Amino acid sequence: MQSSQQLRFAGDVSIDKVQIVTPKGFFQDITAQVQNVAFYEDIFSPFITGSVIVKESLDLVNLFPFIGEEYLDLEITTPTLVDTKISGKYYIYKLTEREMLGDRSVVYQLHFISVEAVTDLNKKLSKTFSGKVSELVEGLVKDKAYGLESEKKVFVDPTFTSIKYISNFWSPVKNLMHLCTNAANMNKTPNYVFFENRDGFYFMSLEALYQNKVKTEFVLDKYTRDNVPGGTDARNVTEDFKRILNISIPTAYDYMDRISSGMLGSKQITYDVTKKSYSTKNYNMFERFKEQKHLNQFPVNSDKAIFRSNSAIINYPKAFGNFSNSGNATNSETNQERISLMKLAEANKLEITVPGRTDYTVGQKVFVNLKRIEPVSGKDDDIQDKMFSGNYLIAAINHLVNKENHECHMELIKETSLMDMNRNK
Repeated sequence: MQSSQQLRFAGDVSIDKVQIVTPKGFFQDITAQVQNVAFYEDIFSPFITGSVIVKESLDLVNLFPFIGEEYLDLEITTPTLVDTKISGKYYIYKLTEREMLGDRSVVYQLHFISVEAVTDLNKKLSKTFSGKVSELVEGLVKDKAYGLESEKKVFVDPTFTSIKYISNFWSPVKNLMHLCTNAANMNKTPNYVFFENRDGFYFMSLEALYQNKVKTEFVLDKYTRDNVPGGTDARNVTEDFKRILNISIPTAYDYMDRISSGMLGSKQITYDVTKKSYSTKNYNMFERFKEQKHLNQFPVNSDKAIFRSNSAIINYPKAFGNFSNSGNATNSETNQERISLMKLAEANKLEITVPGRTDYTVGQKVFVNLKRIEPVSGKDDDIQDKMFSGNYLIAAINHLVNKENHECHMELIKETSLMDMNRNK
């Protein structure tokens, strides 16, 4: 299917190329046989995954044959959008749900993942790493000897923290996740994540993502078409893209979980195995709130929130002087704040379905505009739902594409609110 130069409707899509490629370079174009494509990204997952449903009568399983050594070459575009296509070479690691449809055709699902995931499975590193945390990231992604051997772009948020540790036969990704737990940005905020989207690999603090420009606005209303002079109406594709087709809120909030998880506060008891001493430290999420960068203006809890440091006890080791000319070799100083911030990041979560575009990807900031569910009154000046409206991060996205339509199923998260929770307290 060739890419169209005209955007017919919101969710219009072109599956330009789907090829199966063998390690020896033999390939077969199966674009015509593809029924749909699912392309999945997650801000809390290191690799892109997806699947393709194929209906064919070419006996491809025996032609290649399919044995788990093949690649998928993919290219999907939204008409009229420039340089925003979903494309790349992915590893086909599983074939499932194969069913016969009569005597002449068969349908099955091919599951794919980033090629770097297979590299990661095959590498276990016994190596010492030291230096600025952010300076170690690119090597673990690109290096041929000890990294993921990737040629993709790497985006790194500079860190304030340095580190020295031994990789005890860890894979490259396990090392990168260890760096996340030990990283604090130049604002000393320790909420780093490592993930992949269609642009490349990101080692980024959530605080940096919170400061991005808003990509688009999503609205839940009864809009259908624009009114034009003469009493008629017309389709506005730009406005159609903003409309939420479906929305759900799995859990609006769980106050008990916020307390027990250490989101609101915690007590950490640290035992230093070198000095044979212990210390305690209390943490309160409101202490640095004004110093940190956020998606929205106000905290998700009021200053009347009932919690105590003892509600979440954290026993954590500390190792002073494990390496020559080094101090504490653990992240005990930032551990409580990281636990709180990572839990706080998902304090509010929405699941929405919107018309698909290939330029939507995880890590982007969007604004969600919802209306209050209440009787309509002529006195209402502001009908916005300030509890669930606001700036959100796209935490996960599933691009569901068939030959005629493209939908995006998104998981949106935010850690702050448009509403001042102290207003009526």
